[in-house]
Amino acid sequence: MEEGTVERALRLTDDAYPSRLRDLGDPPAVVFIAGAWQLTRPAVAIVGSRNAQPDACDLARELAASLAGEGIVILSGLARGIDAAAHEGALDAGGSSGAVLGTGLDVVYPRAHESLQKRVRDSIGLLTERFPGSPPTRASFVTRNRLLAALASAVVIVQGADGSGATHTATYARQLGRPVGAIPWDVFEPLGTLPNGLIHRSEATLVRNAEDVLAILNGKRAGEPRSPRRTRSRSMAELSPHEARLLEALGVRARPLDDAARRANLSVAEAGAAFSVLELLGLARREPGGAVRRARGR
Repeated sequence: MEEGTVERALRLTDDAYPSRLRDLGDPPAVVFIAGAWQLTRPAVAIVGSRNAQPDACDLARELAASLAGEGIVILSGLARGIDAAAHEGALDAGGSSGAVLGTGLDVVYPRAHESLQKRVRDSIGLLTERFPGSPPTRASFVTRNRLLAALASAVVIVQGADGSGATHTATYARQLGRPVGAIPWDVFEPLGTLPNGLIHRSEATLVRNAEDVLAILNGKRAGEPRSPRRTRSRSMAELSPHEARLLEALGVRARPLDDAARRANLSVAEAGAAFSVLELLGLARREPGGAVRRARGR
C-alpha cells in the first residue's frame, strides 16, 4: 500500500470493529481496513454483473450519483461492471463510497481498477477479511458478499444472472433483515433474470430510481412520492403508439435519434415527432450534441 494509507487490523473484540458485522452469525474474527471506514450515515450496496450491459452500468452510475447527492454512502465490491459504475457514480458526484474486497488490501483486482481503488480508499475506505497477499478466488468473493450485505442499510441489485455473486448478496441481505431492491428488465434480457426473479417472488422491492431506494430506507412503499407532485397533462397510458414505442426504445445511455428510431421501427420523422411529445412530458431528454435518452427515473 502507498505511504500514508491508514491500515488497521480490527478484531471482533475491538471497540472500533464495524458494529454491523456483528449481525452475522459468524462474523470474521478480524477485518483489515485501509482508510477512515466510518459509516455514520446510511449506506446502500449497489451490486450486479461484471458483464453488465452498458445501459445497466449507466443506470447504476446515475443511481449512485443521485443517492450520493442525498447523503447516502455507496458500497460495492470494486469488481468490473456494476460495482465499478456504482463507485464512480458516487465519487464523480462528490459523494462517498466504500468497498469490500475479496482479496488482501495490498492486492488490486482487477488491475485496471488501481486508480479507482485509490479513490475509494481515500473516500470511505476499503475493508476485507482476507489477509495481506491473498489473491482473488471464487470462495473469497462469496464471503465478501456476506460482509457487503451486513454493512449495508439496503441492497440494490441492478443486473445479474441467477446464481451470480449478486444472488448471494441478496440472499445474505434478506437473512439479515436488510431491505433488498431490484431494477426490472425486459424479460428477454438474460442478465435481467436475477432482479426480475427477486421481484416476481416478492424477495425484492421494484426500484426505478433514487426516490424508490430512499423510500425503502425509510420503511415506506417504493414508488410513494416524498412530496406531492403536479400531475402531468397526459399520463403514460395516453401515449400514442409511436410515442410509446419510442419511449420503450430509449435507454439511460444517450443515443442518436435515428438509432432510437430504428429500434422502435419508426421513420426518423415519426420518431422526431414522438420525441417532441415525450420531451414536453418530461419523459425524455436531449443531451448536448443532439443525442436522446430516457429521462432519469423513467
